Amino acid sequence: MDELDKKILGELQLDARQSFTKIAQKIKISTATVSDRVKRLGEEGIICEYTTILNTAEIGMATLITRIKTKSGCGIEKVGKEIAELEGSCSIYHITGDFDLMAITKCPERGRCGAFIEKIKEIEGVESVNSEVVLKILKEELKVKL
Repeated sequence: MDELDKKILGELQLDARQSFTKIAQKIKISTATVSDRVKRLGEEGIICEYTTILNTAEIGMATLITRIKTKSGCGIEKVGKEIAELEGSCSIYHITGDFDLMAITKCPERGRCGAFIEKIKEIEGVESVNSEVVLKILKEELKVKL
């Protein structure tokens, strides 16, 4: 990935709906170059998908942060993949420290967070779970500076 790829990705992060022509005009290259590079970045797995990001707090959803410790000898990635399949799972991270995994979940309402925690506890290989409900989101963003 070179500087031109970074400029294209920066523009896409600002507005993924803008046309390749508009991106090309902004960074002073051809539309074909933007198209070719975006296609390649997708094939390489650098661009994963295009989506709409919702303000989940405004629509009444609760954010749950859960740390999971797995039993010794159990596959951490296997447990993580099972958690990822649960409805509401947004992000699953393999982490350092006292816990093995961290899950970020969006629950339709705060009262449903407990049911999600119980589903995690039922997964084979889960030893313990520690969860917090987010009271207020101060910043939530997936854009990165390249």
